[in-house]
Amino acid sequence: MISQSIWRRRYVVPVAKEAGLVPEGGVLRMLGERGDCGVLELQAHPMDPKLQSFFVRVSIVPLTERAWTQRQHWEQAKYHLPSSGSGMLRWEVKPPEGVAFDVPGDSSLDGLWMYGAGVEPEECAEQLAAVLREHTFPAMRRFLDRDVLVAEMRQRSGHLRHHRPAGWAAVFLNVDRVSPVALEHLLQAVETDYPLADEFVAWARGYAARHNTPD
Repeated sequence: MISQSIWRRRYVVPVAKEAGLVPEGGVLRMLGERGDCGVLELQAHPMDPKLQSFFVRVSIVPLTERAWTQRQHWEQAKYHLPSSGSGMLRWEVKPPEGVAFDVPGDSSLDGLWMYGAGVEPEECAEQLAAVLREHTFPAMRRFLDRDVLVAEMRQRSGHLRHHRPAGWAAVFLNVDRVSPVALEHLLQAVETDYPLADEFVAWARGYAARHNTPD
């Protein structure tokens, strides 16, 4: 049976390249403005020796969020692009019936894709390519628009995972593109019960002073 690494290179990478994603190692990235990126990653999750199974995970990673989380060594870290395990917005690409590894009663495996054990690698590849083209890539492009992402972090759609409070997200997504007066307004809405809030506010003011280029 074809290994996941070969399967990915043969079937997934060409589809991703068509959409403008850039492969690096086991990760595919869609680059946005201001250094933001969307990350697509296939993560192996072995369940049965007769088949290959994996999750398809996506995250949206603003450059400014990376600058905060890696602030102590940002001058070195900014040259290393992120994986799907980071980012303020994340989701799993769900497989259609027929290429889904079904475990009744275990919702944690609802997003598990598979081939082998009667499912041809080509069939799984065709199904994944269709989902990526029709749903995943358009969603990644949409959320790389910071105004769209700000709205999503405020509205919080149920099928997505949001990894920052709305006030923090608004600062991350505007800190390098609004006036000092507008930034202060956003900082007033930062959730202070979230860890390191005071340090975050001070960091945002300093980052804006060094990097702000308003739209």
